[in-house]
Amino acid sequence: MKKYFLGILTISIIIFSGCSENDEAEAEKIIPVQIYEIKPDTISNYIKVTGSVTGENDAIVYSKINEKLDEIYVRPGQSVSAGQVLAVQYNATFKQAVDLAKASVKTAQSQADFAIQEFDRKNQLYEQKVISPQQYDQAKTQKETAENALEQAKLQLAQANETYQNSFIKAPFPGVVGAIFYEKNQMVPPGMPVVQIVSPNAMKSKLQISPKDISSVAYGKSVTIKFPSIPDKIYKGIVSKVNQAIDPVTNLLEVEVQILKPDVRIKSGIFGEFYIEVSQKQGIFVVPENSLMQRTEVMVDKETGIQGSEKKYFIFTVENGTAKITEVKTGISSEGRIEITKGLKAKDSIIIVGQNIVRDGQKVKIVK
Repeated sequence: MKKYFLGILTISIIIFSGCSENDEAEAEKIIPVQIYEIKPDTISNYIKVTGSVTGENDAIVYSKINEKLDEIYVRPGQSVSAGQVLAVQYNATFKQAVDLAKASVKTAQSQADFAIQEFDRKNQLYEQKVISPQQYDQAKTQKETAENALEQAKLQLAQANETYQNSFIKAPFPGVVGAIFYEKNQMVPPGMPVVQIVSPNAMKSKLQISPKDISSVAYGKSVTIKFPSIPDKIYKGIVSKVNQAIDPVTNLLEVEVQILKPDVRIKSGIFGEFYIEVSQKQGIFVVPENSLMQRTEVMVDKETGIQGSEKKYFIFTVENGTAKITEVKTGISSEGRIEITKGLKAKDSIIIVGQNIVRDGQKVKIVK
């Protein structure tokens, strides 16, 4: 990952020389050009990071039993509510086990009720010295045995019911079905993914950034998001979380980006390019990068004889219908635009179409 500064495009090399007759004839031609009027603007610097998108509450619903998939009630892209049954595995034997367990509980409950009543009756007789201690102990033991049997029957019912309920594949939260991994009548072992549920209205991406960029990234920073598979739209987001520690294995820092106003075209797993804004300049002059002309000057140190080179940048402005070449100084650049720190003033008209064919001092015609 690196800071995303678009390099300056070399449109042409400007050669300065004495004007020949052909040059003079060329200068007499009126060249149609398009212009842009300089005004205070804003430009931002970005860190470019790539990554995939996930839903805020993306989840995979797994099989808990070893049975075939008996029914599928949903399809990919369908909205579902929390707890909605998405699919069901074969469960006839589990349902039968639940029914048998319910019957066992009913029987055990009746036996426990009878044993409790019998114990209460004999307890009164024992207090009245009508029955022996052995008869009392026998009634007490029968009551405790019946109560234990009832608890065991209830436990077996709970286990049978849990197994039966595990045959139902349910949505853990409201969302959209992202994928279904099995077809009807296929055997699904326990622990295998059956359905994916995503949250289309809360999409995020976990990104890894270089330690050198840590100081530039903070909570709430603006993010511009581009998806190669959705070329006609640019999305916005914000940095919603910044980890406090660097991963010791990757030596990278994880940041989380929340996508603002995602639409249905953003799917979980989609690959994107994330431009995290690290700085912004306002009230400055900004021009299209392709309006710049570049010239490399070779310089020789008179004392040492060492050669060096310096890149200089120029822009054509229009004054009174004439093209005028102006040297400028540049600053930061981003997304095809570049800051001009020196050489232009507000309301200057710069040539943005036709700058490759005009010459300094040539007459031009402004067209739209």
